[in-house]
Amino acid sequence: MKPYTLALIIILLHTTALAISEEPVELIRMTTEQVLHKLAQAPQIKSEPEQLKHLVEESIVPSIDFVRLSRLTLGKHWRTASTEQRNRFTSEFKLLLMRTYSTSLTEYSGQDIEYIPLKETPDGKRSTVRTKLHQPSGSPVTVDYSLYKSGNSWKIYDVSIEGISLVVNYRSSFGQVIRSNGLDSLIQHLAIRNQ
Repeated sequence: MKPYTLALIIILLHTTALAISEEPVELIRMTTEQVLHKLAQAPQIKSEPEQLKHLVEESIVPSIDFVRLSRLTLGKHWRTASTEQRNRFTSEFKLLLMRTYSTSLTEYSGQDIEYIPLKETPDGKRSTVRTKLHQPSGSPVTVDYSLYKSGNSWKIYDVSIEGISLVVNYRSSFGQVIRSNGLDSLIQHLAIRNQ
């Protein structure tokens, strides 16, 4: 199994209810156990796309700031995009990530997860939750979650897998398409892929 795929599984397993806790590490640990319990109780979910989609919508969507994630991913192109383009891109990018999470969940097979102490900015408004996914064979996969605090809630806005940021990775590949064919072309490409 690819480390990137396993890391996306961790994203899925760690995000439920981040918006209601001031202790991201403990919340991630609790949520992971809860989702793993659901999978153990109903293993058929892995082979039922609609149930997987529902699990992703219920567990992940409330915890990720897709607008911020989209803005950071598009970088300078966000500033020149129209409101309609921003909305369309955010919607299609969200669908792409949800599909990716759903697919990744089917590959989870009981790897151990280690939680590393929280890194937080001095003002307490941003934090990085670090985890390691231990595989039966091979080196552990390091996954860092970047969160920011909005009021009393925490939202994920980036994930780094083995030091490679999801935002930076997508920004690079999407930027090539935008430079060659424009933002509308990228949005159309994502829409087709999401179908």
